[in-house]
Amino acid sequence: MYRSLYEEVKPLIFNGESGILHISYEYGGAAKIVLNEGLIEGVLTEKNEGKGAMEAIAKWISISTRFSQNEKEIGSSLATIDTSSFLSILEKVHKIIQKINTVIPSNNAIFKGDTNKVDKHKRFSSVDFKIMLLLDGKRPLKKVVPESGYSELDVLISVYRLVSSDIAKFLSDSIPMPEKERADFVNTLSEKLMEFVGPAASILISDAFKALGHGPEMLSREEIPRLIESVYDPLEKKEQEALARWSLAFLQE
Repeated sequence: MYRSLYEEVKPLIFNGESGILHISYEYGGAAKIVLNEGLIEGVLTEKNEGKGAMEAIAKWISISTRFSQNEKEIGSSLATIDTSSFLSILEKVHKIIQKINTVIPSNNAIFKGDTNKVDKHKRFSSVDFKIMLLLDGKRPLKKVVPESGYSELDVLISVYRLVSSDIAKFLSDSIPMPEKERADFVNTLSEKLMEFVGPAASILISDAFKALGHGPEMLSREEIPRLIESVYDPLEKKEQEALARWSLAFLQE
């Protein structure tokens, strides 16, 4: 779930804090918010300060923060920032993030866009179209954002609209297994099922991945128990138990 900068800044203002809120951005960049007795004296990024810096960090969603109490910014005089206006901007973004959190669980989320459903989007923009093409069912959002050329907030808003319009479908928010590990697992699973059901093994595996909503290339370790359960039905109890023991041993390696 995404946490907004509003949730970090508001308590500092309301509690009358003095110091510097240091912000690190997942997609590159850092910023400082300088406070004096609950008032924002300045906002600085590596490239800008004042209003420009304020507008830039308002669109940063994937952040980590550290507040250093009573620390002072040393250097040139800071560009004036209106505390109320800045907090108002952050609050608006916060409300947007609350909506985004209802459909996007994390930066690892993988979505699949459907060009055949574009006509369902009432307000389809050029940004939405580009983001939809990047939602290929393989890239997690943490790769889509930098590849898109847009701000993180704009990308997340677009994904929210696409999902809400049924143009994009959520597939997973788990990190896929390394290629060799995944291949070893799928090959061994196929061999074990061949022992139990013969040539029908390939059908069972294919149906199991359809139930997951993606192919083997996106398989995560967290999905293995679900995949194993999907192939249980035609197996005898002792075969199910043997498969369960093997999969558990694989997960513990």
